[in-house]
Amino acid sequence: WEHYLSCDGTPDPTVPQEINTFMSLWRDDHDEDIQLVMEKEEVVLNLIEKFEYLLLETSPDEITEKQRDQYLGFILQLQDLLHQKYNEATQNLLKVTSVYEDSETGNMHTVIKDKNSTFCIWVNLKKKARLRNFVFQGAGHAFDLPKSLALSSVAIRVLHTRYDHLSPLVASLKEKSSNTDDVKETEEKTEQNSDTLDVPSQGMGLVFTCSTKKILRLKDALLREEAGGREEAPRVADLQQLLPLGGVYHIDALQLPPQVQDVGDWSMVELLDVGLELYPYSPEEAEDGTQAAVQITLRLPDNVIYFQVPVVARWDPAGQQWRTDGITNITHEAEEKSITFGMCAFYTVAFLQDAHLNLPYQAWELHPTGVDEGLFTITAVFATIQIQIKDNQCMLSAVVVKEEEVLSHITGKWMSPFALRAALKRAGVNIFPAEYSPKYVPVPRKVTLTLPQLDRNNLLTHGGLSRCLSSVSQTAQTLAKENRADNEHLTAGAAKDNDWSLYMFTGEKVQNLKLTETSEAFSEELKEESEFHSTLYHMLKDSASSEAMDKVGRAGFLFIDSVYQLLLATRVLAYS
Repeated sequence: WEHYLSCDGTPDPTVPQEINTFMSLWRDDHDEDIQLVMEKEEVVLNLIEKFEYLLLETSPDEITEKQRDQYLGFILQLQDLLHQKYNEATQNLLKVTSVYEDSETGNMHTVIKDKNSTFCIWVNLKKKARLRNFVFQGAGHAFDLPKSLALSSVAIRVLHTRYDHLSPLVASLKEKSSNTDDVKETEEKTEQNSDTLDVPSQGMGLVFTCSTKKILRLKDALLREEAGGREEAPRVADLQQLLPLGGVYHIDALQLPPQVQDVGDWSMVELLDVGLELYPYSPEEAEDGTQAAVQITLRLPDNVIYFQVPVVARWDPAGQQWRTDGITNITHEAEEKSITFGMCAFYTVAFLQDAHLNLPYQAWELHPTGVDEGLFTITAVFATIQIQIKDNQCMLSAVVVKEEEVLSHITGKWMSPFALRAALKRAGVNIFPAEYSPKYVPVPRKVTLTLPQLDRNNLLTHGGLSRCLSSVSQTAQTLAKENRADNEHLTAGAAKDNDWSLYMFTGEKVQNLKLTETSEAFSEELKEESEFHSTLYHMLKDSASSEAMDKVGRAGFLFIDSVYQLLLATRVLAYS
């Protein structure tokens, strides 16, 4: 319906005929320049995003396997077509290099950029050895060529796409889909093992907060060697532990096509059917007998946070994977926000960051700020993230790193929980564990069975009460999860420290414990005159005022679902 009302001329992703027509018409247009491709690129990226949303957010009973395969096919076709159009536009540009010739060097160079891509190209027209290095002003990228290339008719292209269409898309989508299925399966198993989930679907009104000591963990090696165990075996990036961030840099040496010749009033050019051709470069030997590498300097994108020096990896099209072999002499300039490295050939490269470096969480808090409104705060290892929730929308209020607010380009914008998750991951703030994350962050296995129930109970009481994860929970979380909850939270703002009570939830029962946050040792001794309850909702219903429970009951279902999505995505109960 939103697509229909927009009336912007773009195809409807749910109508295959419209998508096929869009791709066919664009495929037949061979006269586009780089600017026109960038304009169409925005449309293509929006279509791909809509397809991904349909695949990841549509209920399984509302999409057939045939439709799922069709959407995946369209995504891959659109990605291939977009890169093909960049190659065609590059070839068109290389046919008229004399138009852009630099009066000072006699070579041709240009930088074209928009919010999605930066296109840089340099053409060696004069073939002088002293002109072997160049800096693309306005982009911050640079190169230093070996002598053989400096004397050749070659073009160097650096195409930085702020999106990644190379990392295994299908595996990524299946991974996210299976992640959701795993959560549902865990919930089903929990329901079979317990009768405590038969609770009313009232609203929410608790303050959640967690404060724990940082867990020391041994990080696995960032890279795993290929099977075979050879000492010099190429290394493959483990995409379960390393995430490509900041897009992809396509670095190519290209052959020059036949140039336009002016003959009288005519401009003539020889047409070839081979398309854009790569330059056949073989590394030369330096004076010391080693291979002379191509030196590349790339500026890191401003809209991404790299909490550590990123790993530089090259794309292996044959193996469809990222590798780190072939990349040498890496230097990181923090102030210039750039990385310089050598390559024995021309590669497509990306910067990778540890996906779990912000885990485990140091603290978290969730409390109501109004009717169907709440504030979710997560203190991770390197950053503090504040998320406002209102109805079915979320807004990133702030991301604070070293007492400085960052990522202003995505803060202050209302979006769905799904879109917020994608935006944070693209920006380098990954606070969303996957099903394989326990391999890299220690999580007690017995806790997982109680988490779906505890998440649901958290939702049912968020509105008039306050709750948080207790700091003593690490002591006993192999048996249960502890939560603090004050009696009522009827006004906005954080709850007072002396209002908290301590509860333990085992998946089968909830009990109010006698111990406090300052107790020296954990004990399951019950508070005087307290009773067992099957759910936390019923436990708090007995002790809360009618005003508080009335506020809980008025919470909207859209708001409940938004909070539930955030709790499931961040898994703060397990990774704190």
